[in-house]
Amino acid sequence: MARIASPSSSDRPRSRVRRDGAGAGMPAALAELLGVGESRGWVVSCYQKLEPGDRAGEKYRIKLKNRLRRAAARLDVLGFSHGERQVVADALARVEAFFRQPSNLVGSRGVAVFAARGFFRAVPMPYVLKSRVVVDRTPVVSELVALVETGSRLLAVVADRRTARFFEVGLEGVTELEGLAGPGTRGARFHPERGAAPGVGEYRFHNRIREERHRHLALVAETAAAHLKTKPYDGVVIGGVGVDADALLPHLAPAVRARVLGAMRLAPKRVSAAEVRERALELLAVAAQQGAAAAVAELVAQRDAGWTAEPIEPALRALSRGQVRTLVVDGDAEVPGFRCSGSGRLTESPSGARGEGEVVPVADLLDDAIEDALRQRARVAVVRGADARRLDRLGAILRFRTGR
Repeated sequence: MARIASPSSSDRPRSRVRRDGAGAGMPAALAELLGVGESRGWVVSCYQKLEPGDRAGEKYRIKLKNRLRRAAARLDVLGFSHGERQVVADALARVEAFFRQPSNLVGSRGVAVFAARGFFRAVPMPYVLKSRVVVDRTPVVSELVALVETGSRLLAVVADRRTARFFEVGLEGVTELEGLAGPGTRGARFHPERGAAPGVGEYRFHNRIREERHRHLALVAETAAAHLKTKPYDGVVIGGVGVDADALLPHLAPAVRARVLGAMRLAPKRVSAAEVRERALELLAVAAQQGAAAAVAELVAQRDAGWTAEPIEPALRALSRGQVRTLVVDGDAEVPGFRCSGSGRLTESPSGARGEGEVVPVADLLDDAIEDALRQRARVAVVRGADARRLDRLGAILRFRTGR
């Protein structure tokens, strides 16, 4: 039986990672992975979710072992030679060993690991769409590319009534930018002048405090807008003390406010850059979950209008035609299937693949469908729980309709 390598990485154009300038903003890890090409032979690419629910009882390790075992078992089915099986088995073992060390998994809600002969790279991620293991001729970087293009660089602004700190948060680290120190302000408590009656001047005192605070936050908002003009940030997160965590929000210009992902309760004088990054990426993950829930709602709303393809087989056909604008996937489902060697189309049953070449078994159609959708620059929304019950494992919102 002939082998079919997934088209998700090796067929993906390298030049389409878009940023201002030649490769500007591209994380070093992605640049390194794109440079690997086919020089290392077969590459194991593992995307693993590490959200709190996955970490509880180390459930992720049990599921990961099962995925690695299935990937190894498929090598015989796909016609790998003995030497190739040994190379891939070694890479799979190195991936499993990486996840045995808890220190490798600190500070991220997901990680992408790539292993090949003489090569190993782990990339912390703010979130992972769906845990999966893929063996291909090149690193499968579709999800990493999509993350870089749509939401990997954030501007974090943490302010109180006197100071403000600005941070550039990225996939591979955080950089503190020049901050602001407001003018010296009087204390928060009113102290009447000597000899004055109790309460005299207190109203004016607190009015001055409020005015100073609003002027300071207005200056912070202007500085944030200036930062957004200098670099292509993908979003903004704000922070402050206690109930005033979102105090900056009303001062932001509408265009800036529309890009705010959320607010964090942080004290600017005490918070570390690492904590800012961790909290900012948590908000990025929450925003992605909210976007996925909105995609399900859109799928349900468009059903009667004919702009959807459901369930699995119609969605896969639409995907093979390039019709899919948003692919909605049940993150807890697993669907074995096949890929047609002639057309490259995914299908649940080999009986419908007449004239499309030999069919090769696929461990999970949903994993391969995610990679195909990302390669086509389609949006991918992975949902679980109540949102997942609103669809039958897989659904697609279409870019266009055809008469076929």
